[in-house]
Amino acid sequence: MSVARSILFLLVGCRGIDSVAIVAGDHCASDREANVACARDGDTLELEACGGEAVRLLGINAPEIAHSSAEVDECFGLEAATWMADRLVGVDVRLEFDATCTDIYDRTLAYVWVVEDDGTETLINEEILKAGYARVYEDFDDIRLADRLYAAEADAQAINAGLWQVCE
Repeated sequence: MSVARSILFLLVGCRGIDSVAIVAGDHCASDREANVACARDGDTLELEACGGEAVRLLGINAPEIAHSSAEVDECFGLEAATWMADRLVGVDVRLEFDATCTDIYDRTLAYVWVVEDDGTETLINEEILKAGYARVYEDFDDIRLADRLYAAEADAQAINAGLWQVCE
């Protein structure tokens, strides 16, 4: 295993999954802030400390990365995981919730916002789609920002960004 790959596994460090089923649940009470400790992969973060609360970015699906020798990286999985780690590890984020705020793996489902230096807020769920590191997660209902996420994916497809150029 290469040194770079070993470092990436230390950064992302946790087992991935192939799909995420959303289960019924109460709407989370209110937005909250947290610090990102590590990125599991291109669509899942851990807050405050690696091994802490897992947050799945709502409405997106990044390619999986191998977490054991029996698994194989999906096309653009390592790039998506690296993008997420580079962009968010050590960064304070605001979590915004939708109708369902946990999945069957007990991960928090959230829109993840970053306040930029100029005071504007960036929706990371949308940004990773625009950069071509993820696709819209098709298996969800009642996601408030679905139109915004589909538009970001269409923008990436139109310019063959990221996985749209390499994996399709």
